[in-house]
Amino acid sequence: MSYIVVGIIPVGGDLKLREQYPLVQSRCNYNVIDVYSIAEVVQDYQSTAPINRDVDYVFPLPPSAAVCSFKAVIDDKRTIKGIVKEKGEAKRDFDKAVAQGKTAGLLQQEHADVFRVSLGNIKPNTKISVHISFVSIVPHDGSSQTALRITMPTSIAPRYGVAPTNIPWARNSSNRFELTVAIQMNKPVTSVSSPSHPIGLTLGCNQKELTGDYEPSKAFVHLADAAFLDKDIVIVVSAQGLDAPRCSVERWLKSDGAEETTDAYALTLVPKFDLPALPRQEYIFLVDRSGSMGGGRINSVKAALQILLRSLPSRNTTFNIVSFGSHHTSLWPTSQPYSAEAMETASKHVDEFSANYGGTEMRAAIEYAFQSRADFKNWHMIDSKEKVPTSVFVLTDGEAWDLEGLVDCVSKNCTASKDNGSLLRTFVLGVGNEVSTAMCDGIARAGRGTAVYVATGEKPDAKLMGLLKAARGGVIDDLAIEWTPETKDNESMDDEFEVVDTPEPKKDIAPSPQAPLSLFDDMHVDKPVELGAQKSIVNLAPPPRIQQAPKSGKLPIPLYPGFRCSIFAIIKQNSNPGPYSPHIKITGKVLGRDVVFQVPVSPVSVDNSALAGVEGGRLLHTLAAKQLIQAFEDLAKTPENKAEIERLGKRYSLASSVTSFIAIDEEKEAEDRLEEWTTGTPDLEWELPQSLLSQLPRLPD
Repeated sequence: MSYIVVGIIPVGGDLKLREQYPLVQSRCNYNVIDVYSIAEVVQDYQSTAPINRDVDYVFPLPPSAAVCSFKAVIDDKRTIKGIVKEKGEAKRDFDKAVAQGKTAGLLQQEHADVFRVSLGNIKPNTKISVHISFVSIVPHDGSSQTALRITMPTSIAPRYGVAPTNIPWARNSSNRFELTVAIQMNKPVTSVSSPSHPIGLTLGCNQKELTGDYEPSKAFVHLADAAFLDKDIVIVVSAQGLDAPRCSVERWLKSDGAEETTDAYALTLVPKFDLPALPRQEYIFLVDRSGSMGGGRINSVKAALQILLRSLPSRNTTFNIVSFGSHHTSLWPTSQPYSAEAMETASKHVDEFSANYGGTEMRAAIEYAFQSRADFKNWHMIDSKEKVPTSVFVLTDGEAWDLEGLVDCVSKNCTASKDNGSLLRTFVLGVGNEVSTAMCDGIARAGRGTAVYVATGEKPDAKLMGLLKAARGGVIDDLAIEWTPETKDNESMDDEFEVVDTPEPKKDIAPSPQAPLSLFDDMHVDKPVELGAQKSIVNLAPPPRIQQAPKSGKLPIPLYPGFRCSIFAIIKQNSNPGPYSPHIKITGKVLGRDVVFQVPVSPVSVDNSALAGVEGGRLLHTLAAKQLIQAFEDLAKTPENKAEIERLGKRYSLASSVTSFIAIDEEKEAEDRLEEWTTGTPDLEWELPQSLLSQLPRLPD
């Protein structure tokens, strides 16, 4: 099987030239602090090319990663550090620098989980070290309420469809990869394991050898052997108290460089209450049987599906199975009532599954599944109280490029169902060692469900039961979060808003006559024309006082028992901000019943050394901005939404679909000019103007 090349690729696509840039060392250092992670990926290459070349560096990252720093170190001497600009502007600056002979770097997001770094004018015999820093929320594992799942993708498996860019392909890489994970929890670590690789583990400290006092809340993980870059590295960490709700806050003062004083909140919930079960529901299982599901993956899907089918409620339940690949088929034209006979038919059907459906046309299949619902054709004839909720379970490796189209399809159908008084949700089981978490998370997020992952050989039972429990329960509607106490009537918020008065036009004044245009104006100066797509000019209003992601809308925020849910907010403060609120308040409704609870607030506590790669050391602001960007990227690609992404990317120094990092080696250019002056053999009479030569004193004969 072929994989996308991860590493240096000479521009032009000649993979044979890749041997001129051998990988010397590849490593990733994680710092996991409670439910947050801060990581740096470093790959060192040594150029043996005989001439200057332009090269690309392609790599995968978790889709939740907020890429907040990029730099390239040349020959262990010079560091070119990236700054964030609008994507088109960054590309133009890069091309201009390369044309001028400067060494330059450009980091671009090609896909939700695929990034590309372009390096221009790499000199012969040059060592290149590429450093990428990112932060993220560590996702819930699904096997336990107190477990986190750290996934470091090391390869990009082939995906069906048209790639977003011309990404080269090659055989599996033989490069090795080193990983370290320093873990700091609030309470004792109870277990650390890896379903993917052999690991070395040191408990009680944040380094390989225990040298000081034993601290039960700390651990250090490293790969037992350097891993081949052929499958994702997965580390599962369990600790006491990870199932407790928490809310951290971080203040960024205007005096510290912020555009305005803001507080960033990170709310993490793992609900323990049992939501009332829905009285009836339809279940549709959408099964990926494309060629990429061959081998152990299809067997894992068959086993998981048998468990799910046998765990469905026996009363007031209908279900169906839809298989897809290049085409799609269904067990029945529409869902059938759950019965012993229907169960036997479905079980035999699943036993016959194989990965023989070709490509991965997932969007057409999921659209078919939505339209096959029993109530779909009669929506307008059925009272809202009689409409049956539907949960669609997608079992896949997610290996398709059409993420944007799928997210849009799921979101539109779920919103339309909500508008028609019917509940439609999507839940995802990601299967395999190189599953696309970007695709699986995107489908679950758009359908207000959740996703769990099962690697090859990993037991799925607990995760499947949790997923089914989430689908069987109701949803919390009208979820509202009171981040700060309500403003009192006598408190002034005048500085939170800007009011612009527009004068009324004077009707009694005739407009001034305009001078005629001349087609041959001698005073006219041609404006430079920029090639390529031109950026739309959008006048954005100032950000709202409270920016929250995900936010309550037509679709409910996915809050399910046993599944971690993270909600972020950036809140503008007065010019003289007071203390943080001691708690936040959450309200909502479940099947008409009120839900109210509070979560205490505490300032975020992270060691400064761990924040070296985070712009300004603002962890929560960076994470919150990433979630806000993700919310806009899930929407239609309008000029307004792109402008919002650009504003967030620039303000918080983040790579995105609209913003890129650009780094130019200006220092090297100055060094080259100095070297050219000091080591050259200029003739003084020709180098200095005659006006200056005439003023120089003559030496005696």
